[in-house]
Amino acid sequence: MILAVIGVALIQLTRVLGVERGLTGGEISLPLDDGFIYLQYSRAIAEGHPFVYTPGNAPTTGATSLWYPLLLLPPHLLRLPPALCVAWSIALGVAAFVLSALLLVRLGRRLGGPIGGGLSLVLFLVSPYLLWGYLSGMEIGLYATVLLGALTVYLRERSTARFPALRWWLLALAGSRPEGAILCLVFGLLMARDRWQRSRAAGGPPFLSAALSLPFAAAALPFVVNLALTGSLESTSSQAKSILAEPYAETRAEYLANTPTIWLNIAQCYLSHFMLDARSHLVPAVWYPSAIGGLLFILFGLRPRGPWNGGLALLGLVAAGIVVNSIPVYWQIHFYRYQQGLFPAVLLLIGSGWGRLAWWAWDRPPRWAGGPVAAAAALAPLAFWMPTLVPANAEMIGVYARNCENILHQQVRVGRWIDATLPKDARVGLNDAGAIAYYGRRSTIDFVGLTTAGLARVYRSGLGCLFEEARRLPPDRRPTHCAIYPEWFPYWRESGILGPEQFRAHLEMNTITGGNDMVVYPASWSGVVPSATPVDPDSGLRSLRLTDSIDLAWLADERRHGWKAEPEAKDVLRRYGYANRGGPMVTDGGRIVRGSGRFRATVTPGKDLVIVMRTDAWYSNRLRVLVDGREAGLWTYAFSETAWVEPRFRVPGGLVTRGRPELTIVRDESGADRDGTGARDFSPFRYWIYQ
Repeated sequence: MILAVIGVALIQLTRVLGVERGLTGGEISLPLDDGFIYLQYSRAIAEGHPFVYTPGNAPTTGATSLWYPLLLLPPHLLRLPPALCVAWSIALGVAAFVLSALLLVRLGRRLGGPIGGGLSLVLFLVSPYLLWGYLSGMEIGLYATVLLGALTVYLRERSTARFPALRWWLLALAGSRPEGAILCLVFGLLMARDRWQRSRAAGGPPFLSAALSLPFAAAALPFVVNLALTGSLESTSSQAKSILAEPYAETRAEYLANTPTIWLNIAQCYLSHFMLDARSHLVPAVWYPSAIGGLLFILFGLRPRGPWNGGLALLGLVAAGIVVNSIPVYWQIHFYRYQQGLFPAVLLLIGSGWGRLAWWAWDRPPRWAGGPVAAAAALAPLAFWMPTLVPANAEMIGVYARNCENILHQQVRVGRWIDATLPKDARVGLNDAGAIAYYGRRSTIDFVGLTTAGLARVYRSGLGCLFEEARRLPPDRRPTHCAIYPEWFPYWRESGILGPEQFRAHLEMNTITGGNDMVVYPASWSGVVPSATPVDPDSGLRSLRLTDSIDLAWLADERRHGWKAEPEAKDVLRRYGYANRGGPMVTDGGRIVRGSGRFRATVTPGKDLVIVMRTDAWYSNRLRVLVDGREAGLWTYAFSETAWVEPRFRVPGGLVTRGRPELTIVRDESGADRDGTGARDFSPFRYWIYQ
């Protein structure tokens, strides 16, 4: 069996590399840029600065797995070239593929007899998505293998409820992926249940034991590491991708309210083996036998007598895994890669369900009647699955190869150009942090925030917020160059940040990357320095003193001033000039306010104050102004055609009774827009307060 599984794995690897090298001219790569993020974190460890992605960055936990970068260390410690480090990454995937397959056979036999083990193995070996995932250079194979290993050890040790080896497997599971840490809690509950049952039997061990606390300690491990390194329980990868880190409460609440549907969708994707037809509908020939297998597993697991003691633990792990797997906002991205680590456990459940039916039929007399039923339980589901899965597996080899070609000819190519062309002290701002950093060997600023501390929430808050943050980076951290997808950063080219294009990596057939063209620009920030005062203050303002200002979309300034909007205000980025005034265009980030916005300002009580607002005046508007809840009057301004305007409003000093009043600007429903139908919102970009 072992040799057969190794043979299948090597045949698949040979086929994959053959097609890939035919597309790349003999080179090898990875099918996903994120795989190179792990390689870069591993190189950082070898160079003596663990968790520091590139020089100049603060520590980050963008490597979702704690242990996987350590497995990638050997070639980096030996200072081997990138191609051999990539080869090592692929070799780890092949090793995990073999180990997972062997563990599935063993678990399948335990939970579903020989038929259960055989079906689980076949489903694993022909799965097109697991072939992609295990060879992707990601931690998918590590997580899946450790999860299967932990389940194997649990089923073996639960009879005594002492679990001497399981604790170490759970430590490995917690560090393989954050989802693994959550599943450690499930194992902890199962261990406590088994310990309680054994403690009540004669001669059983005492219930209270330090061993029962170890799963929970293991579950806490990655979060403690995150807190120690970054000051947050969330990893930077979670901050960049998790719904729990979504900055807009309305978006977060809407997603969480929809989570039962998402859980159902994930379960359906598992039962369909991620196979959808051209209309994105489930394929019945794949879905139905899988669903029946799952139901059979539950049905026979509920029988009071049977040979599968403890098998229902698998249901708890799969159910908890589905819940945790819904946390990434884009849970279905990249061939369902966030779902693939748990998928072998689902295949185990499906295969074991049919295996249990076969065992039941074979075990019941008369044998001549049960034999055909057992044979049908083994062969019928295969007759449904194989005509779809086998061709899809073969097709995935070409997809994988094309993905690798894309990454090689875009991100890797850009990284090599940077390494050969840019000065050593260049700082590269980018939106794909993997291969460009790995091959480019320069300090990087990850605009997405995965590998650069403090930018994940900013990026997720919107491009206006990112623009405001980026132009305020310390001078020694501002990017000197940007390697980006231009369409991801509208207005940046026009703003004056980006100079003439220096290099472009174009893909004719894009299958995996975020854009057809990755472009490198020189970057200059001198032309986008925030204006400290209104652009053209008249004599009336010059006689007053600027006491405070708030720059909208700059998150730090919004926090300092307690900015709130109801309903929540989304970001906006605009570039305009001023009407009847020469000079350069001004790019600014702001907020689109549909209802009201309020903030606190530092002022001198008892004195009149003048509020000046920079706005794009997309609509004519009527705004009510309140000071600590008291009406100050109605503020109106007219629509402006593609030009900044800076209307102002005077607040009587009698309303200013304290040094930090709350100023509220409320859109009046009777305001008229350009069509005369009523304004839908207003957009403040900056407020200045004069007295």
